[in-house]
Amino acid sequence: MAHGNAFAFKRAVAIISFGFLLLQLPGALPASSETCPPVPSGSRSIVRIESATTFVLDDGTSLRLMALLAPSGRDLAAPDANWPAQSAARSAVENLLADRRIDLADTGQFRDRYGRRVSHALLSAPGGPVWMQAALVDIGHARVAPLPQETACLGQLFAREAVARAKRVGLWANPAYAIRPARETRQLERLIGTFQIVEGWVQDVGTSRNELFVNFGRNWRWDFTAAVDLRRNAEPRDALVARLKLLKGRLVRVRGWIEVRNGPFMALAAADVIEELPEGSASGR
Repeated sequence: MAHGNAFAFKRAVAIISFGFLLLQLPGALPASSETCPPVPSGSRSIVRIESATTFVLDDGTSLRLMALLAPSGRDLAAPDANWPAQSAARSAVENLLADRRIDLADTGQFRDRYGRRVSHALLSAPGGPVWMQAALVDIGHARVAPLPQETACLGQLFAREAVARAKRVGLWANPAYAIRPARETRQLERLIGTFQIVEGWVQDVGTSRNELFVNFGRNWRWDFTAAVDLRRNAEPRDALVARLKLLKGRLVRVRGWIEVRNGPFMALAAADVIEELPEGSASGR
């Protein structure tokens, strides 16, 4: 194994091995006692597969799989209408949905801005139900990408994604989906409008009236910054701010859409999408 690949593998193993331990440390994100996958609330048939994560059900409802983002040609700075990762993900879903029947597991039923029902889904299988979100993440045909209200079971999905990434399966074999260093601001600026996973050391944490800012550089005018909307979290504001301020000086990973707000900027769906990592997993400051 080449030195670079060996380092990447050890790095992924470190993240997976220490992930649950980190949840117990001060300032780390709290462990969850939720049932994952959620308990199904009803069964439906799929009449049309529109993409790897969106379907039309037999009652006419459009469904989107919660907390996932399938590969798309729009993942590139220069979009590609014939992106191979996109067609591979769709083919994988068509194979998973051979009998076209799923059980829906809602975590508070709601619809997205396009009117689609958003849910976890389970498939019947000889060995027991298959959690569709987990299956797609395991084979590398989706990234974990929650929107607000979609943070159920993130811990399990992040851990599965780390394993898939270490194995370089599916989309993780493609450099277009590499984790981006927060310090490389010019690279991030070239990725405006795309969903990215960014990793770096927190230099400072600050707040405004409605937002908490996680600053990855010393100058907020051009360095990378991620922000948590304090109005979107169930945790009391003061407790949330106090907890997240403990991230200063730590290595974290965030994910979301890159935009420009002074320098490259990312609005986080919720505080729960911040992953704190073991320092030994860093590729360098």
